[in-house]
Amino acid sequence: RARRAAQDNLTEARRFVRALTPSDLEHGSLAAALERLCEPGAGPYGADAGGPGAGPRVRFSVSGTPVELPTPYEVALLRIAQSALANTVRHASASRAEITLSFMDASVTLDVVDDGQGFEPGSVRPSSEGGFGLPAMRSRAESLGGTFTVESAPGQGTAVAVSLPLSDKGSLPAGGSA
Repeated sequence: RARRAAQDNLTEARRFVRALTPSDLEHGSLAAALERLCEPGAGPYGADAGGPGAGPRVRFSVSGTPVELPTPYEVALLRIAQSALANTVRHASASRAEITLSFMDASVTLDVVDDGQGFEPGSVRPSSEGGFGLPAMRSRAESLGGTFTVESAPGQGTAVAVSLPLSDKGSLPAGGSA
C-alpha cells in the first residue's frame, strides 16, 4: 500500500512539474527554445529590426558542450532570457541583442547583451507596470544557488549574466544516462 501511495505521489509531482514547465521547453531543449525566442516575429523579442516600432535584431549562440540541465534550471534560464529581452525591447532602444548560453565544466551561463541606451543599475526602482524585472531575475538565479549580474551605463548598452552551478548529479552529458 505504501509503495502504491509513493508511486501515486510521484506521478502527481511529475504532473505538477510538467504543468509549471513553459510550453517552449516541452518539445525540445533550452537551446532550441532560446533560438526560437530570437526568431524574427517571435513576440516582442525577435521582431525584425528596421521597421517602424521594430525590436532589436537578436542573435543566439551556444558555447561549450551542452549537458542536460535540471528542469528548474531550464525554466529559470528561459524566463530570465525572456525578461531581459522584454527589458531590451521596452527600455533600451537597441538595434541588436545577443543571447549566449555557455556550458563550462562547473557552471552554465546565460548572457544577454544589447547595444541600447544603457542605464545606471543602482537607480533601478520597482516597476509601476506590475513587471518583475531585474529583482525577479536575480531571485530566480539565487534560488538555484547561482549568481546574477548586470553591467550597464548610460549610452553603453546592457549586459545581463546568470551563472548556475553544475554538479555530477544535477547535469548529465547530452544523451547521457544516470
